[in-house]
Amino acid sequence: MSRFQIATRLACALVCAGALGFAACSDSSSTCPLPAPFCGTSFPLNTQQTTPYGPAWANVRYGENEWAACFGPYALCYYANCTPTADGTTANCPCYEWFGTSYVLTTSILNLDDYEATRSFCDANPGACLTPNAAPVCQSINSGTYMQGATRISTFSTYRANVEPIGSTDCSSDPGLYAGCMTAPCFGSPVPDPSNHTASITCDCPTFDGPYQVGKSGLSCDDAPLAYSAAYNPNPPDPNPCDFIDGCVPDAPPDQCGCPLYVPGTTVLPPNSGIDCDTVCQQYDSCTDQAGIQIGYTCDASLCTSSDRDIVLPACNGLQNCDLSAIFAAEKAAGCSCCATQLCGCDATPKTDAAVAAANEAQRAQGETPQCDVNGTLCGLPQ
Repeated sequence: MSRFQIATRLACALVCAGALGFAACSDSSSTCPLPAPFCGTSFPLNTQQTTPYGPAWANVRYGENEWAACFGPYALCYYANCTPTADGTTANCPCYEWFGTSYVLTTSILNLDDYEATRSFCDANPGACLTPNAAPVCQSINSGTYMQGATRISTFSTYRANVEPIGSTDCSSDPGLYAGCMTAPCFGSPVPDPSNHTASITCDCPTFDGPYQVGKSGLSCDDAPLAYSAAYNPNPPDPNPCDFIDGCVPDAPPDQCGCPLYVPGTTVLPPNSGIDCDTVCQQYDSCTDQAGIQIGYTCDASLCTSSDRDIVLPACNGLQNCDLSAIFAAEKAAGCSCCATQLCGCDATPKTDAAVAAANEAQRAQGETPQCDVNGTLCGLPQ
């Protein structure tokens, strides 16, 4: 796509944003800058210039309170090399599917309603949006209301960072077309890859023409006819990829910037932390799947020690729909991951204990080390 086409598209966005203020762009193809599913549907596309460098799909890191932490299933398009569509306005991107803590760049929320609500909440409550699922956009993603028909939404995480290291190739002096995948929708079912125990899903990412950085090192900026999934940071990148947020990533493995696992006799709730362990245990007890298994226990036994999608997704999926606020508060206070049940001495049901034991055995079969073998907790009871 030529720079004239990009400029025309951007002008359409500016006209639309100026005419409607904080409203979404109309469905008219003459004013809406992207094709379906972003335009021509009920989706409230955010056409605001969310930073001085472009619209939401430019994926620019800029300003304060830029990250919102979410917890649940998501797509990771960070490593994607995408195929632009015929008109060049969007690209089809092969992305990973995963579960756990991920991050939304708040200047890049494509749903205008969620953008407004999230920016308002995060700006009014500095730091609060780093508590998983506190931000309105996370609630929308987890409830499936972010975009009708989407099966996953693209966010950012450190999943795969221990296999595909996070780096940077700076193309800011060689601007070009790239895919802005933050909060882009993904459709269809994930496709498992037994060779590396992952699953992929295709996401529809808007494209943008401008300066950018790719999140891997040593790449060429000339990717034609493909387009990298990329973003732009006008400031120098963090020297340590784990420093994009303060502290460690909750409920992620330590080798993926995660907080450490529980250490018996050492990891404790600090005095006067205000954590009510009865509430923590009640949240574990009340969140169950259709079989009556308490998902929090099986997820804690898997999420921070396994990278096998076929182990983690069955162990965790559904947890995103439960109230986990006291659990996250306990883990934050103690600075550990997948650890609230140990901190508070919560007890699982026999059926859940059997599921935990099965998850541990599945990890061992893949050469992984479950928490039970690390710290003697979350061992379950085999039937």
